[in-house]
Parts: sequence; C-alpha cells; structure tokens
Amino acid sequence: MRPLVAGLSVLLLLGWALNVGPAGQLWGAHSLGWPELLELRGWRSLLALAEGAGLATCGLLMQTLFRNPLVDASLLGVSQGAALGMVLALSLGWGVGQQECSAALLALLLLSVLVLLLHRGWHWSLDTVLLAGLALNALLGAFLQLWLSLLSAERLQGVWGFLQGSLAQARPLAVGMTSLSTAGLWWWAYRQYRALDWLLLGEAAANSAGIPVQRLHRQLVVLCALTVAVLVSQAGVIGFVGMLAPALVRWRMTGGHKYWLPQIAWLGGVLVLLADILARILVSPAELPVGVISSLLGAPFFVYFLFLGPRSL
Repeated sequence: MRPLVAGLSVLLLLGWALNVGPAGQLWGAHSLGWPELLELRGWRSLLALAEGAGLATCGLLMQTLFRNPLVDASLLGVSQGAALGMVLALSLGWGVGQQECSAALLALLLLSVLVLLLHRGWHWSLDTVLLAGLALNALLGAFLQLWLSLLSAERLQGVWGFLQGSLAQARPLAVGMTSLSTAGLWWWAYRQYRALDWLLLGEAAANSAGIPVQRLHRQLVVLCALTVAVLVSQAGVIGFVGMLAPALVRWRMTGGHKYWLPQIAWLGGVLVLLADILARILVSPAELPVGVISSLLGAPFFVYFLFLGPRSL
C-alpha cells in the first residue's frame, strides 16, 4: 500500500474515533472541547495504533523465528505472564503507572530467561521450545485463574475488564511508553531485515550466510518479550492481532521483511483502532472489551487460513 493511502486511512479512522463514544457522545450541537476530546478519545486512539503496531510486529518476528504462520508471542507464555504480573499489581491496590508496569516487566523478564536457558543450555530445538512455551502458558493461565478466584467481587470487576483488553485508561505516559517500545522493536527488526529473511529459510541457510543464528534467536525472544510486557501492561490482552496482521500481509505481498514490516505495523494499528471504535459503538452507551472485538474479527480468518493450509501464506 502506498504511504499516502496508508496515512489517509489512519487519519480517517482517527477522525471517526474522535467523533464516536464513549457513552455515545458525538460532535454536534453539544460538542466537547478539544481538551475533553483528547482526554476521552484522543489518547486511547493513539494507544490503539501503538498497541496494534507492536503486537503485529511481535507476531511477525515470532512467525519468522518458528517458521510457522500460525504463532505469535502469546504462545510462549508472554501475554499470560504479563497479565499475571498486572493482575497481582492491581489486586494489591497499586496505582496505574510505573508500579504495575514494573510487575509486568519483571514477570516477562523471568519468562524470557527461562526460555533462553532451555534453548541455549539444553540445546532444545525451536519446536521443543515452542512446546515448553505452550506448557508454560497453560501453567501461568492456571495460576491466573486461581488468583482471580480468590479476589473479592469488587476487585475482580476491575481486573476482569483489564484482562479482556481495554484502552479506557489510556493516558500520555501509557502512549509514550507503548510508542517507544513499539518503535524500538520495529526499528531493530527493520535494520535486521536481511538476517530475518535468511532465518525464514531455516537455520542451516542462515548459518551458511554467516548469520549468528543463536544470538539472533536470543535477541528476538528478549525484545519481543519485553515489548509485549509493555503492551499488555498498558492495555491488557488483545488477541489475534499478532497472528492476523502478518498472515494477511504475507498472504498478499511477496518480498521479505523490508516490505512486510511497514505494512504489518500499519495493518496492526488499523485493526486495533477499528476494534476500539466498534467496542464503543456496538452496545453504546456501554463499552465492550477491545480484546473481545479483536478475537471476533481474527478468529474467522484464523480458521480460514487453517483450512486453506500453510501454502496460502
């Protein structure tokens, strides 16, 4: 897609997002002022773009690492670990800000170290690491459900909304942290696009081209884990974006990571922003979780790609 068309599409969606919700409020005779618009809708719209771009970029990198178009960062336990850290912070009464983000980052850092030790120390294959990640994902999910069952109804209500994905608490600090994390990961990936192209061909091909495969693996896991930690700490779990955006772009576009990365970041941001808009208008004046809308949009495509087969990607 041409940059001008991509930019115009984002501006149109941002205009729509500013005109709709929350609580069914529209521009018109009783329009809100710019400070109120920015506070209610502007920051959350920018956060949606940054969240989507980051999740989509992480999804592409995980698909490159495992050479599987149907994986994303959540399959390594990354999202569940960040969610568990955030839920612990929320349930203990910590305020929204650095304390919660630190809890999520700590959980993800521990998970990253565990995965790296398994891969480097025991010389497990990537498939085995993926299976270990799935088991870790299930274990963390069980701990998360156990902790939720011990919370009071009042605490559970606030935590449950976060777990389903929400941009309602967007603020300048959240937008800044998410944008910087996403931009840093994207820039690193763009500078490594040749190495990523070789890695997509297999470890043997990458080694023959002089690519430091083991170091690249470690960098991919750590950077994606830290990025997803920040993303989840600010907006909860938003599913299927990291899988859907890379699948759609790679399905339609030939080339390599140099061409995929801009398109995937754009599409991921658009998908989450669209999901946020739909979450605010479908049952107005109430609001649906963004993660529910993204799953409703992504699951049918996932099933379609699953039946169509890997050759379609």
